[in-house]
Amino acid sequence: MTTERVMHLEHALAAVFAAAEQQGIDIGELRRQAIGGLIGNTSWQWVDAELVPGAIAEIESALWLLEQETEEAG
Repeated sequence: MTTERVMHLEHALAAVFAAAEQQGIDIGELRRQAIGGLIGNTSWQWVDAELVPGAIAEIESALWLLEQETEEAG
């Protein structure tokens, strides 16, 4: 995957978190649910266990990006 695509996906994920927060969803809880689902939700059969650590890192990275944008704006 190209660096540019990774950046696009990171920004897209940050946008999803920002939109969720604007809808009144607790993004900390959303983060915990997403990571928990990746780690152990057996109904998420599409999850590839080998990709879980990287997916978690991308969730954390997107939230960090969102926090940086919020700090710079405020």
